[in-house]
Amino acid sequence: MTLLVARDLAVIPPGARSPVAEGFSLAVEPGEWIAITGPNGGGKTSLLLGLAGLWPTRGELRFDGRSWPGSARPERSAMAVVLQDPSSQILQPTVREEIAFGLRNRGLDGVTVDSRIESWSRSLGLESELERNPADLSAGRQQMVLLAAALAGEPKLLLADEATAHLDVGARTLVLDAVRERTSRGMATLWVTQFPDEIQQADRILSVGQSSPSEGFSSARPASGPERVRIDVRPVDPAADGPRVVIASFLRISLPSRGITAVVGPNGIGKSALLGAVAGHSPIAQVSVAWTEPPDPPPIAALQYPEQQIFEEDPADEMVYSAVSRGIARDRSLALACSFLRSLEMDPESILARRTWILSTGEKRILEIVSTLIAPACLYLLDEPTAGLDGVRRAALGAAISRVAESKPILVATQDVGWVAGLGSTVLRLNSSARAPPQASH
Repeated sequence: MTLLVARDLAVIPPGARSPVAEGFSLAVEPGEWIAITGPNGGGKTSLLLGLAGLWPTRGELRFDGRSWPGSARPERSAMAVVLQDPSSQILQPTVREEIAFGLRNRGLDGVTVDSRIESWSRSLGLESELERNPADLSAGRQQMVLLAAALAGEPKLLLADEATAHLDVGARTLVLDAVRERTSRGMATLWVTQFPDEIQQADRILSVGQSSPSEGFSSARPASGPERVRIDVRPVDPAADGPRVVIASFLRISLPSRGITAVVGPNGIGKSALLGAVAGHSPIAQVSVAWTEPPDPPPIAALQYPEQQIFEEDPADEMVYSAVSRGIARDRSLALACSFLRSLEMDPESILARRTWILSTGEKRILEIVSTLIAPACLYLLDEPTAGLDGVRRAALGAAISRVAESKPILVATQDVGWVAGLGSTVLRLNSSARAPPQASH
């Protein structure tokens, strides 16, 4: 029996007057892996939330032979959803409890719960983190926790929205192998992604929205000029709670007055913690920052989770807030923001006509990057700026950042090593092993 059927489906965000995605028809069979891809803002996330029953829909939607969602819902274990922002889905105080949460809600006995926790924590490399607070983990490790929790429930259907966007190569391989193994046993999978290799693994591809081929971009000049800021990082106990940078020996990073410096490394190494400490919004004791000149205007950062940074309902107000607060006239700030959006091949009128909470996660990420880069600052910090972006936006963002880096320093944390290498960045590789100290390369 066909597991999921949608006919002429329209998805309407809660509180919205009109659909953001409409006219979709789809049939999903057990054991089928369908990749959903397309440009940012095309409706991928909206479609997934509608299919999951989390957003209102019009049209026909049936799951496991029943109208969905409806008063007679299928067994709760039949569907698992992994959202794009892992921090919004973390509920429990430890990784162990997070994986167990859904299982216990279904009334499974303690032996079964413990067995599945052991099995999936081993499969996804989470054994050493079972007693840690998942809120303290990196975005990549949080994604692994949520995927373990979803797969431990042995669902009939997995819906995953950019579930590997923050993962390093090794972690992505573990996840894809695990999903493929469960799919071979009959689990159906709807997998939203921008990664070409993940799209190729799928049995079918559903393209949402119109896309254009990505274009190359000119790389920036290597980071250069006199030293602007010196960052010293001291080793700490890797088992310590809270944000930290996991390194084996003392590390000094010198950022010049212009160019791009990229911090790369495995999930959980502390890239986001390092950026937060340098930006000043999340200081940690092991990181000290020394400026060669007073940091005026102060550094500014675009965070890894755009939802945690957005606070204005109007996209225009959101984009200009930082620039206006730093002395740029609103009209001038909005003109800069619209010009920046056009450089990313996005229509400013379309963005400004909506509310921030209706925008896709990719569009929200771009909104925060634009807000960051049009504001005056002595240093720009970008945490996973390409996560979830389509090829067109990824290339255009590279070109835009390169232009800013001609006169300003930019510090980037990313898993997108090929992208930052293509920008001509100085790449700093963090490694927790004493045998392989961090190295910088161009």
